[in-house]
Amino acid sequence: MIRLARIFQDGVTLQRRMPIRIWGTSDMHQTVSVALNGETLLENAEIGQTFSLVLPVQEAAENARLSITGTYDTVELERVNIGEVWVAGGQSNMEFLLRYDKDGKTEIASADDDGLRFYDVGEYSFPEEESRSHKDSTGWDKWMTFRPEQAEYFSAVAVYFAKELRRCLGVPVGVVGCNWAGTTASSWTDESWLAADPDLRSYLDDYADAVKDLDMEEYCRRYDETLAFMESPAMAGAMDALLRGKFTLRDLLRLLPSLKHLRSFSIPMGPRNPNAPGVLYRAMVKQIAGYTCRGVIWYQGESDDVKAGIYDKLFTAMIRCWRDAWQDELPFLFVQLAPFGKWLNSTGEQYPVLREAQETVSRTVPMCYMASIMDCGMEKDIHPKNKRPVGERLALLARGKVYGEDILCESPAFLSAEILDGEILLRFANAGSGLEIRGSELNALEVTADGRRIDTSASAEGDVLSIRSREIRKDSRIGIHFAWTPYCEVNLYNSAGLPARPFRVSL
Repeated sequence: MIRLARIFQDGVTLQRRMPIRIWGTSDMHQTVSVALNGETLLENAEIGQTFSLVLPVQEAAENARLSITGTYDTVELERVNIGEVWVAGGQSNMEFLLRYDKDGKTEIASADDDGLRFYDVGEYSFPEEESRSHKDSTGWDKWMTFRPEQAEYFSAVAVYFAKELRRCLGVPVGVVGCNWAGTTASSWTDESWLAADPDLRSYLDDYADAVKDLDMEEYCRRYDETLAFMESPAMAGAMDALLRGKFTLRDLLRLLPSLKHLRSFSIPMGPRNPNAPGVLYRAMVKQIAGYTCRGVIWYQGESDDVKAGIYDKLFTAMIRCWRDAWQDELPFLFVQLAPFGKWLNSTGEQYPVLREAQETVSRTVPMCYMASIMDCGMEKDIHPKNKRPVGERLALLARGKVYGEDILCESPAFLSAEILDGEILLRFANAGSGLEIRGSELNALEVTADGRRIDTSASAEGDVLSIRSREIRKDSRIGIHFAWTPYCEVNLYNSAGLPARPFRVSL
């Protein structure tokens, strides 16, 4: 019997204008032919117990029938779309469901497009976990269509991204979600890539130290206990309130009876923890590695604040790991962390460092592009509720950098500075037809002269931001920090309405 990999099922979206890889298993060796709507794409292909077939390039299509006919059996996939496919990876801000978005209720009510489809890889951290379900049964390992009854379970970022691509390209769009809340990029990276770098080996060393005295029987008991609590109605209600931004004392009181029986609120570190090095790469990424797609959109980094100083190395290793797994130089479009102050026991203290690391990746890793959302944060909530600009800015990057449209798709980025008496001239890339300060004064700017913070005024014209102060002299030692705090509200934009990126410079 021919069994295709889980992602190949009715309602699947396949990538247009690229060779399409399909894989699976067979109980016996046999010869197969593949046809699309009765037209043969591949014939007399030999398959064994495990197999991989590569179909020729196809143009966009909707609701087609794909059949694989073998010597002994036939597999048919119905309602097959062919269009643009992207993988949506990361942690909770990528996983963040449309039902919690600011405009989610309206979007869900009006959802009606069979050309938009979504598939979420099941959140499993070890093989036996696949028998469990932590989400509505319709939500994982199943292609779903953008309809009101299903749309609430889709990633809000992915929805806005896919809708914008669909509008601009006019072809079906499919998104494969591969994300898990609260996870570090080290769990999405194969251990061999971590071991290859002296700094990244610290993730493996930390894990080895954490599990050196592990009693697996006790560990499994604690894991099951913690998981039962996390899946309890009280916890589900509390998480729902948290994600909606409406968590109250009453929600906390509902949790207390369960909390007192737990040693820890979180899953204990060990081989089943989703933050163990490489665990989600093995359990989730490898489920879809090689699935033909245009690229990856990525929103993650909040959980890597403990080692913020090496996040650029970690993220780079993860990207290379994925590209190696796909055997393709996948474009990576990623989101710079939003402004954030404090939420529960989380703080944005290391976010300036993380954002700088993300900036480094965007400048040093080929085919990696960063979307800035420095105007979209929430000081008291790590999950900003307005995901529309996030998805649409990622789509803008895709249109300009991947699909080749001649459009301004990147945020203003600091290029150079000139000190004059009484004035500093800052020049920016990606200004478009001109920079704009929205409001009476420039936010998020700190300037020091000879080590002392000074008051300034600012104006913008063309690609130049002018900073003025009587205390600025040509021979001054100048320090400039822009958007260099955990939380801020950037109001410097280019002509495409994109906010300026954070930067710091000493002159």
